[in-house]
Amino acid sequence: MNDYLCAAMPDSSPSRLSWKLIFLLIVLAVLGTGAWIYWRIETAPQRITRDVLRAFREVSGVAPRITVHDRVVFEQTKDALELAVVTRETAVEREMEHEWLGSKKRIRLRGTYVVKAGFDLHEHLAVRIDGRRIRIELPPPKILSVDPRDTEVLAFENGLWNKIEPADLEAELRALPALARKKAVQTGLPGEAVETFQKRLRDQFAPNYEVEFTEPAMPLP
Repeated sequence: MNDYLCAAMPDSSPSRLSWKLIFLLIVLAVLGTGAWIYWRIETAPQRITRDVLRAFREVSGVAPRITVHDRVVFEQTKDALELAVVTRETAVEREMEHEWLGSKKRIRLRGTYVVKAGFDLHEHLAVRIDGRRIRIELPPPKILSVDPRDTEVLAFENGLWNKIEPADLEAELRALPALARKKAVQTGLPGEAVETFQKRLRDQFAPNYEVEFTEPAMPLP
């Protein structure tokens, strides 16, 4: 009779074992997820720093000073002294007239120059990381170089007794690059350098990060 009752009663030990196993797996899964989330949070600044360095090197070949929570994690490199962003061909003209005792001399020149604008990397190039927000501080843009391409003499007229001296021509030639530099600033070449560089960086960081820029001061003409 007892043997019959024992045979009729179900054995609950496998069921209890399976529930314990399920509970253990759930606990391990929760712990594993928590550890993964903790690791992601703890290593986020390092990952974002790598992304910032990659983006800057892709765009400019240089690396900025990087700060995370008021702690500097990377110092600005000095691989290059300047960063040229935009180039524009600029033509300028200059005319000189001088009259002496009714005799007039006249010089008129046209110069074409290749003007490059960008940033002087001796100055501050910095990034501050705050979560997934990246704040970028650019140095003021500037004209980096004014290189001659072509010079034309449009007028070279001597007076009867008021002759053009070599020093006259040299002075006018020396004045042309300064005119090209001034014209490039007045027509917004430094501002174009800032906008171009900002767009390239935004394209690198999108869509994973929110990017803000501290607007640099523009150079005077």
